[in-house]
Amino acid sequence: MTQQTLIPDQEKSQLKRTFRKDLKADVHLRLFTQRPSPIAVPGGECRYCLQTQQMLEELAALSPKVHLETIDILAQPEMALEEGITKVPTIAFGAKDGAKNGPKLRFVGIPMGYQMAVVIENIRTISRGVSPLSMDTRKKLRQINQPVHIQVFVTPSSAQCPSVARLAHALALENQNITADVIEIEEFTALGQRYGVRSVPLTVVNELTQIAGVVTESEFVEKIIQCGVREQADSAPLQA
Repeated sequence: MTQQTLIPDQEKSQLKRTFRKDLKADVHLRLFTQRPSPIAVPGGECRYCLQTQQMLEELAALSPKVHLETIDILAQPEMALEEGITKVPTIAFGAKDGAKNGPKLRFVGIPMGYQMAVVIENIRTISRGVSPLSMDTRKKLRQINQPVHIQVFVTPSSAQCPSVARLAHALALENQNITADVIEIEEFTALGQRYGVRSVPLTVVNELTQIAGVVTESEFVEKIIQCGVREQADSAPLQA
């Protein structure tokens, strides 16, 4: 029996042309997943792991520049622990060989519906090495000198979410202190309850600061800078 594809043929043809035209350098996707177990563990199953892997395999097949590595967090727990990944499926994006000291941008959950655009745009941006951020934003981000964790909560049916998700990921590409997780909230409802998510997109920065809805790049960046700039200690007095 032929397996049903998750990306429609017409969309695959379009993506293949886009990748051929736009991709320059190789892009590495790492899927942190959990293979099905013959022993059912209540609460331990991953509903969309297999579908997410199939989707990414279909995507990687469209260009020789897109590479996919699949990591079973039960078989290789040290890799997930090292990167602080606790939920599956999680897609981590990287250039070259996906080095662990590279930018930290991730999609948590299956990128269905409108959120597929986030994955596609990340691949294009990383491959081309051209930031979608304004020069002013890039200058301001140089001020960030302590860790910033951005979580953007999205749903597959929200057309407003991708712009905020792409912005968060672009910031993580620009500054090594920033980790940006885009989270499909319908898969992780406990997180939605924890942060009081009532509508999407909702962005949570360093657990405390919340940014509701779609905001401008400058407004978003100002909030991130407020959370990511530690005041420098006064310089030592001049020696006589």
